[in-house]
Amino acid sequence: MLTLSEDALALIAERQQPVYIDVPETIEACCLEITTCPAVRFGTPRQTDQHALTRIQGAEVFVPYCFPSRQELLIRAKTFWGRHYLFIDGWKLV
Repeated sequence: MLTLSEDALALIAERQQPVYIDVPETIEACCLEITTCPAVRFGTPRQTDQHALTRIQGAEVFVPYCFPSRQELLIRAKTFWGRHYLFIDGWKLV
C-alpha cells in the first residue's frame, strides 16, 4: 500500500503538480535479482502507457503498473542543500 506523509502532501500542494514514480529497474546477475528503489518526480511521465493515474490522499500520483502493491511504502519529502524532493521510504532490495 502506498501512502503520502504530511510533508509530502504539503510539498505537492505547494508545487500544484501531479507526481509520478519511475518504473522500477531490475538488475539481474548470475544468481541474484535486485529491484532498485525508483525515484519520485513532479509532473507527468514521458511514457504514460506504463503508468496508472491514481489519487492518493487527494494528490494525483502516476504509479507504474508493475509497482509492488503488497509492501507498505510511504512517499516522504526531504530537503538537501535547499532543494526539496520526494522519495520512497520502506523500499526493500531483497
